[in-house]
Amino acid sequence: MSGTRARSRQLFTTQDLVILALFAALIALSKAVFRIPIHVPGHSGIMWMAILLVGRGVVRKPWAGTMLGLVSGILAVAVVGGREGLLLWMKYLAPGAIMDLAALLSGERLSHPIVGILSGAVANAAKLVTSLIVSLALGIPTGYLALGLGLSATTHIVFGALGGWLGTLVLEALRRARAPLPGTYAREEKLR
Repeated sequence: MSGTRARSRQLFTTQDLVILALFAALIALSKAVFRIPIHVPGHSGIMWMAILLVGRGVVRKPWAGTMLGLVSGILAVAVVGGREGLLLWMKYLAPGAIMDLAALLSGERLSHPIVGILSGAVANAAKLVTSLIVSLALGIPTGYLALGLGLSATTHIVFGALGGWLGTLVLEALRRARAPLPGTYAREEKLR
Protein backbone atom coordinates (compact mmCIF):
# COMPACT_ATOMS: atom_id res chain seq x y z
CA MET A 1 0.00 0.00 0.00
CA SER A 2 1.43 3.37 -0.95
CA GLY A 3 2.14 6.11 1.60
CA THR A 4 -0.54 8.37 0.12
CA ARG A 5 -3.20 5.71 0.41
CA ALA A 6 -2.25 4.94 4.02
CA ARG A 7 -2.48 8.64 4.93
CA SER A 8 -5.89 9.04 3.30
CA ARG A 9 -7.29 6.17 5.39
CA GLN A 10 -5.90 7.67 8.59
CA LEU A 11 -8.75 8.91 10.76
CA PHE A 12 -6.91 11.71 12.58
CA THR A 13 -3.64 13.46 11.85
CA THR A 14 -1.24 14.31 14.64
CA GLN A 15 -2.39 17.93 14.35
CA ASP A 16 -6.03 16.85 14.78
CA LEU A 17 -5.17 14.83 17.89
CA VAL A 18 -3.24 17.71 19.44
CA ILE A 19 -6.14 20.10 18.80
CA LEU A 20 -8.66 17.62 20.21
CA ALA A 21 -6.47 17.08 23.29
CA LEU A 22 -6.25 20.83 23.88
CA PHE A 23 -10.01 21.27 23.59
CA ALA A 24 -10.54 18.23 25.85
CA ALA A 25 -8.28 19.81 28.46
CA LEU A 26 -10.24 23.06 28.14
CA ILE A 27 -13.50 21.21 28.75
CA ALA A 28 -12.21 19.37 31.82
CA LEU A 29 -10.51 22.44 33.25
CA SER A 30 -13.51 24.69 32.60
CA LYS A 31 -15.59 22.33 34.71
CA ALA A 32 -13.00 22.49 37.51
CA VAL A 33 -12.17 26.21 37.33
CA PHE A 34 -15.52 27.82 36.54
CA ARG A 35 -17.55 26.37 39.38
CA ILE A 36 -20.29 28.95 39.70
CA PRO A 37 -22.37 28.27 42.82
CA ILE A 38 -25.75 29.27 41.40
CA HIS A 39 -27.23 25.84 42.19
CA VAL A 40 -29.09 25.54 38.88
CA PRO A 41 -28.75 22.14 37.19
CA GLY A 42 -26.94 22.15 33.87
CA HIS A 43 -25.47 25.66 34.07
CA SER A 44 -21.99 24.36 33.24
CA GLY A 45 -23.39 23.47 29.81
CA ILE A 46 -22.89 27.07 28.68
CA MET A 47 -19.11 26.75 28.70
CA TRP A 48 -18.92 23.03 28.17
CA MET A 49 -21.15 22.84 25.09
CA ALA A 50 -19.55 25.94 23.55
CA ILE A 51 -16.06 24.43 23.84
CA LEU A 52 -17.28 21.03 22.63
CA LEU A 53 -19.01 22.54 19.60
CA VAL A 54 -15.98 24.66 18.68
CA GLY A 55 -13.64 21.69 19.07
CA ARG A 56 -15.83 19.51 16.84
CA GLY A 57 -16.27 22.39 14.39
CA VAL A 58 -12.51 22.92 14.14
CA VAL A 59 -11.66 19.24 13.63
CA ARG A 60 -14.28 18.44 11.02
CA LYS A 61 -13.83 14.68 10.89
CA PRO A 62 -16.06 11.75 11.79
CA TRP A 63 -15.68 10.66 15.42
CA ALA A 64 -13.90 13.90 16.42
CA GLY A 65 -16.67 14.83 18.86
CA THR A 66 -16.72 11.35 20.35
CA MET A 67 -12.93 11.42 20.73
CA LEU A 68 -13.18 14.88 22.29
CA GLY A 69 -15.82 13.68 24.75
CA LEU A 70 -13.86 10.55 25.66
CA VAL A 71 -10.56 12.36 26.27
CA SER A 72 -12.20 15.18 28.23
CA GLY A 73 -14.04 12.55 30.27
CA ILE A 74 -10.84 10.72 31.11
CA LEU A 75 -9.23 14.03 32.10
CA ALA A 76 -12.29 14.92 34.18
CA VAL A 77 -12.01 11.65 36.10
CA ALA A 78 -8.46 12.66 37.04
CA VAL A 79 -8.97 16.42 37.54
CA VAL A 80 -12.60 17.12 38.40
CA GLY A 81 -13.96 13.99 40.02
CA GLY A 82 -17.60 13.53 40.81
CA ARG A 83 -20.15 11.27 42.34
CA GLU A 84 -19.98 8.92 39.34
CA GLY A 85 -16.37 8.02 40.18
CA LEU A 86 -14.53 6.25 37.38
CA LEU A 87 -17.71 6.23 35.27
CA LEU A 88 -17.68 10.04 35.04
CA TRP A 89 -16.17 9.76 31.54
CA MET A 90 -19.50 8.47 30.23
CA LYS A 91 -21.11 11.82 31.05
CA TYR A 92 -18.57 13.48 28.74
CA LEU A 93 -18.69 10.87 26.00
CA ALA A 94 -22.44 11.21 25.33
CA PRO A 95 -22.37 14.94 24.39
CA GLY A 96 -19.37 14.32 22.13
CA ALA A 97 -21.26 11.59 20.28
CA ILE A 98 -24.26 13.92 19.95
CA MET A 99 -22.00 16.58 18.38
CA ASP A 100 -20.79 14.01 15.86
CA LEU A 101 -24.39 13.10 15.05
CA ALA A 102 -25.32 16.78 14.69
CA ALA A 103 -22.36 17.35 12.37
CA LEU A 104 -23.34 14.34 10.28
CA LEU A 105 -27.02 15.28 10.03
CA SER A 106 -26.29 18.94 9.29
CA GLY A 107 -23.59 18.30 6.69
CA GLU A 108 -20.87 19.73 8.97
CA ARG A 109 -22.76 23.01 9.45
CA LEU A 110 -22.11 23.36 13.17
CA SER A 111 -21.50 27.09 12.74
CA HIS A 112 -25.14 27.60 11.73
CA PRO A 113 -26.96 29.12 14.74
CA ILE A 114 -29.96 26.77 14.65
CA VAL A 115 -27.73 23.71 14.33
CA GLY A 116 -25.52 24.96 17.17
CA ILE A 117 -28.45 25.74 19.46
CA LEU A 118 -30.14 22.38 18.81
CA SER A 119 -26.94 20.35 19.11
CA GLY A 120 -25.92 22.15 22.32
CA ALA A 121 -29.36 21.60 23.85
CA VAL A 122 -29.51 17.91 22.91
CA ALA A 123 -25.88 17.29 23.94
CA ASN A 124 -26.42 18.86 27.38
CA ALA A 125 -29.63 16.87 27.79
CA ALA A 126 -27.67 13.72 26.84
CA LYS A 127 -25.25 14.57 29.65
CA LEU A 128 -28.18 14.66 32.08
CA VAL A 129 -29.61 11.36 30.84
CA THR A 130 -26.21 9.68 31.01
CA SER A 131 -25.66 11.00 34.53
CA LEU A 132 -29.09 9.72 35.55
CA ILE A 133 -28.44 6.25 34.11
CA VAL A 134 -25.00 5.97 35.75
CA SER A 135 -26.33 7.26 39.08
CA LEU A 136 -29.25 4.82 39.09
CA ALA A 137 -26.98 1.93 38.07
CA LEU A 138 -24.58 2.72 40.92
CA GLY A 139 -27.35 3.39 43.45
CA ILE A 140 -26.21 6.98 43.95
CA PRO A 141 -28.85 9.36 45.32
CA THR A 142 -29.98 11.65 42.52
CA GLY A 143 -30.76 15.09 43.91
CA TYR A 144 -32.17 16.35 40.65
CA LEU A 145 -34.96 13.79 40.88
CA ALA A 146 -36.06 15.50 44.09
CA LEU A 147 -36.08 18.82 42.23
CA GLY A 148 -38.02 17.25 39.47
CA LEU A 149 -36.58 15.78 36.34
CA GLY A 150 -38.65 18.17 34.22
CA LEU A 151 -37.07 21.28 35.72
CA SER A 152 -33.60 19.76 35.53
CA ALA A 153 -34.11 18.72 31.90
CA THR A 154 -35.40 22.18 31.03
CA THR A 155 -32.42 23.96 32.55
CA HIS A 156 -30.01 21.54 30.88
CA ILE A 157 -31.65 22.21 27.51
CA VAL A 158 -31.63 25.99 27.99
CA PHE A 159 -28.01 26.18 29.15
CA GLY A 160 -26.91 23.71 26.45
CA ALA A 161 -28.67 25.79 23.80
CA LEU A 162 -26.91 28.93 25.06
CA GLY A 163 -23.59 27.10 24.94
CA GLY A 164 -24.30 25.87 21.42
CA TRP A 165 -25.15 29.40 20.32
CA LEU A 166 -21.92 30.75 21.85
CA GLY A 167 -20.00 28.00 20.06
CA THR A 168 -21.48 29.03 16.71
CA LEU A 169 -20.41 32.62 17.37
CA VAL A 170 -16.84 31.48 17.99
CA LEU A 171 -16.79 29.24 14.90
CA GLU A 172 -18.15 32.06 12.76
CA ALA A 173 -15.55 34.48 14.19
CA LEU A 174 -12.79 31.97 13.35
CA ARG A 175 -14.14 31.65 9.81
CA ARG A 176 -14.34 35.41 9.32
CA ALA A 177 -10.82 35.83 10.68
CA ARG A 178 -9.71 33.16 8.20
CA ALA A 179 -8.02 31.25 11.03
CA PRO A 180 -5.80 28.43 9.74
CA LEU A 181 -7.89 25.45 10.77
CA PRO A 182 -6.92 21.81 10.06
CA GLY A 183 -7.71 20.78 6.50
CA THR A 184 -8.86 24.27 5.47
CA TYR A 185 -6.32 24.65 2.71
CA ALA A 186 -6.82 21.10 1.46
CA ARG A 187 -10.58 21.72 1.15
CA GLU A 188 -9.98 25.00 -0.67
CA GLU A 189 -7.65 23.25 -3.14
CA LYS A 190 -10.36 20.66 -3.91
CA LEU A 191 -12.81 23.48 -4.67
CA ARG A 192 -10.52 25.05 -7.29
